Amino acid sequence: MQASLPASCSHGWRGILIGRDLLKEQLGWAIGDGQNVLAWDEAWLSLLAPVCPMGPAPELGSNLKVSDLVSTETKDWDEQKIERHFPFLRENILSLKTSKWGGRDKLVWLRHKSGSYTTKTGYYAAVEKNQETMSPNLTLPQEWLKEVWKLITSPKLKLFIWKIKHRALPVGERLEARQVLSGSKCIHCGNTETILHLFFQCPYALKVWELAPFSGGFNLMPLNNFEQEWQRLLLAVALPPLGLGKCTLAPWLLWAIWTARNQKLFQKRSFTPQETVTKAMHDAREWSMAQVPVVTSEKRPKPHQRRSPSEIICKSDAAWKKELQAAGLAWSFYRNHKERISSHNQSEAFVISSLLAEGLAIRSAMEQAISLQYRRVVFESDSLQLVTAIADGLVSPTSMESYLISICCQFLSILLLLNSADVSLSVLRTRLQRKLFQTL
Repeated sequence: MQASLPASCSHGWRGILIGRDLLKEQLGWAIGDGQNVLAWDEAWLSLLAPVCPMGPAPELGSNLKVSDLVSTETKDWDEQKIERHFPFLRENILSLKTSKWGGRDKLVWLRHKSGSYTTKTGYYAAVEKNQETMSPNLTLPQEWLKEVWKLITSPKLKLFIWKIKHRALPVGERLEARQVLSGSKCIHCGNTETILHLFFQCPYALKVWELAPFSGGFNLMPLNNFEQEWQRLLLAVALPPLGLGKCTLAPWLLWAIWTARNQKLFQKRSFTPQETVTKAMHDAREWSMAQVPVVTSEKRPKPHQRRSPSEIICKSDAAWKKELQAAGLAWSFYRNHKERISSHNQSEAFVISSLLAEGLAIRSAMEQAISLQYRRVVFESDSLQLVTAIADGLVSPTSMESYLISICCQFLSILLLLNSADVSLSVLRTRLQRKLFQTL
């Protein structure tokens, strides 16, 4: 991770180092016991962005570790030490929950909720980094899922729109820029053929949009660009007699304009704007009618699993108030779901999310079970995200998994059951036991 870029190196090694630098910029520490994290030099204050304390470190505190801010007795934050070293970061630090059972610090990728690097989030991080050097007026924010990939239209047209938005369509202006052709003009009017001109400024395109069967019509803006017009087109409503249902007409009109251009350019066949609109309507209706509705099968209830009479069942839950950044935790122990053994509750301050509150409730329940010397316990939670993260061995940005697993290792048998969710108990049990054996 510390290799430097030599004066001359291969293209492959240069790419590896660029990826390494991108990775380092978006890494942060999820705090466990704080033994491996330097408080002044490393990013540990936030699980959304790499943030470390600002300002020069004092000479005596240059080697201060996060574990030095934790009480050796309670394994919780020592507020006096925090006031001494980071008085302005007190609330931020207290919102991070340390491991009371020796969980290790973990370096996580902050751009994904699991803490693991993915190619998709890495790509978005690289794109955002490149856009920082560009003028904000050059690009408009784009919602690719909403404006392209989740449109109810043909996959071919989704790729077509994607090419338009990336300026990858071989119009005259792009062909000249790539020195493929010179002097390529609009086949309809003879002006310079750009993407904006072909679809929205050419007299042929203007007539197509004038004839388009949209409710209230569709009037182009005087000083337009493709992104603005496309966003307006997605809001345009086609008239009901077309019978398109939820299918969007706008992509079919753009495709019809493009195919009419190609027919005239390569096949010497001309189509009027009215014929182009009719062709778009016909293709859209034909595609819409050919779609087979997806039939969802009913889920069968899963058979109830028998449990040992010696098992104790613990049900936990949490209530979180965003405005106060506080949570109320509660848990109860039962025998066979009917006989309540005991109930407990407590409040917790500096809780930054509802998921963290659910995790703290399970942790408190486990600590209570240890103190009561219960040796076989089934823990139940209504948080699907939390239980799945523990069972799959994911590293949560809240560092929940590290200290939950460290507590689980003290039990002879730990089962996690999620009420009212389509999750197999056997799968959860198998994955969790595999994870526990790896940590022993």
